[in-house]
Order: sequence, then C-alpha cells, then structure tokens
Amino acid sequence: MKKIFYIVLIISGMCLTTGAFAQIDNVGTSAASFLKIGIGPRALGMGSAYVAQADEVSALYWNPAGITKIKGNEIGFTQVDWISDVKLNFLGAAVSLDKASALGVSITYLSMGEMKVTNWEHPEGTGETFESNDLAIGVTYARNLTTRFSLGLQVKYIQEKISQSTANAFAIDIGTQYDTGFHGIKIGMALTNFGSKMRMAGRDLTLRVDPYPTEGTNPDDVWANLQTASWSLPLTMRIGASVDFLDNEFMRLTGNFDFYDARDVDQMWATGGEASFMKERFFLRAGITPYYEDEIRVNFGVGFKHRFSGRYGIVIDYAYSDLGILENANRFSLGISF
Repeated sequence: MKKIFYIVLIISGMCLTTGAFAQIDNVGTSAASFLKIGIGPRALGMGSAYVAQADEVSALYWNPAGITKIKGNEIGFTQVDWISDVKLNFLGAAVSLDKASALGVSITYLSMGEMKVTNWEHPEGTGETFESNDLAIGVTYARNLTTRFSLGLQVKYIQEKISQSTANAFAIDIGTQYDTGFHGIKIGMALTNFGSKMRMAGRDLTLRVDPYPTEGTNPDDVWANLQTASWSLPLTMRIGASVDFLDNEFMRLTGNFDFYDARDVDQMWATGGEASFMKERFFLRAGITPYYEDEIRVNFGVGFKHRFSGRYGIVIDYAYSDLGILENANRFSLGISF
C-alpha cells in the first residue's frame, strides 16, 4: 500500500508541475542549449517520441527510469553529425546492480572545432584561433518500485566553454515509467535539466579601460571585468505513451506519442513507431516532429541487433532527420551488451 501511495504522489506531482510549467514561455533565454539535442538514433528515428519506451542506454538522456529495463550491462556510443561543423558525441553505460535496480553514467561532449579570432582591425582573422565546446557528465540510479513501476534519478555536471571563459552548473533529471500490462501500453514521464543557473566567467572577460575618456590627460588604463548575466538551463517536461499494436513471433509493431514543454520554446508533440523483424534482430523506424510555423519534419531510422553465444550482443543504429533550411542531421550509434 505504501508503494502505491508513493507512485500516485510522484505522478500527481509531475502532472501538476507540467500544468504550471506550460504557462511559462521564455523563448531564447536558456543556456546549455546542447542539452536539447536528442541522443540515440533509435529515439530520433521515431521523431523523439521515446520517453515511455526508453529501455536501452540512451534512456540516460530521455528517461533515467528506463535503464531498469536493460538486462545485464550495456555500453553505447552515439555520434551526431549536427549543423555545419558541429559534432556531438555521447558515451553511456548502464550496469544492473540486481533484479530491481541499475546504475548508469554518461558523458555528452559537443565540439565546434577551431575558429578564427577576429576584431575590428582584422575582420578576416588575426592569425589566432580559439575553441568552443560543451560538456555534460551524469550519474544515474534507477529502481523498480513495483513489478510495473520504475523510478530513475540522474545528477549532472554541465559546462560550457568558449576560448578562456567557462560557465558551470549542476542539474538533476527525474523520470518514471509505468507498464499497464494491457496490450503493451506503457506510460512515461521525465523532468530534465532542473538545476542551477549558468554564468560565464574567465580571462576573456578581463580588459583594460580608460576610466576618464573625456579628459585630456589620463592616468594609466585600469583592469576591469565585463559583467555577465546568469541564464537558466533548458528545463523540459516530457510525458508520453507507448503501445504495441502487434507482437508475435514474426513481427513487433510499436507506436509512441510524446508531449513535451521546454522553458524556452513552445509546447510541442512528437509521434513515431518501430517495427522489428526476425525476433528483434532488424528494425525499421519512422516519426514526425513539428517545427516552428507548423512545419512537419520527417525522421527515419534502421537498426540491427545480434546476440552472440551467451549474454554478449551488439546493436548498430542509424537515423536521418530533416531539419528544413538547416538541411539534415545524421546519427550513428554502436551498443555492446554483456
């Protein structure tokens, strides 16, 4: 009875949070926007509708409760060929502690490569270069509170760096999954990136200024620091459902639907599906995601899973996403289970 009470309390709290959260729009006011780039070709191939179905290592991004569905241990690597020369890499691992709980760790790294230093006198470049990158490191604990309900919590360290200046923050993700036991219907919810604000600081913000620019005879310039503002993380609430329309020895067909609301963009939805063949060996995926001004973008994906003798296995996934005027994004992942 106590477990049921906790389940109802958690679900009610997350639903109330969603209702209040949906009333706030702060377009363009979040830091660490790389946290909004989806991880894992499986989820992206289904249009990012994955919070209820998440059951492999990329659940560390979508819904930390999902790692309780992993049988054994799993390591996954994802590479995202993002816009222009931007690259995003994700490395995650999940370990089963016992039949009811699991532990996960993840590293997300976004790099923009080397860029030229420019100024008013040298608009084409001074000959110097600088780098910009983003980093997120997470540690997750998830547990099955009942045979059908699971809860996961992730703690993250987040850093943004440009040249010699950095901003840091800590955040938590909390997620739940509930298997109704009726025709494979599952319900999932996740609140992600709830944490401290980020404020840029570093040597690049220090400069010499003339304290008396209007006077004829001035003392030596003095050192000053540029003032920077603090910005919130892209807090996001996601609720979704997953249903198995067909599940037999020849084929499984699963459909997903997600609704999500981030603090700096309008409320959105996503829907997609996955078809598996030959006893969960080959996969075809498709999904749609709305973009701004009611544009609908299509996503596709394929996957292959093979299990060797014993408990060892390998998973290879690919997804293609149409980004409109930003062309497209290609995502690849490699997973190893043991």
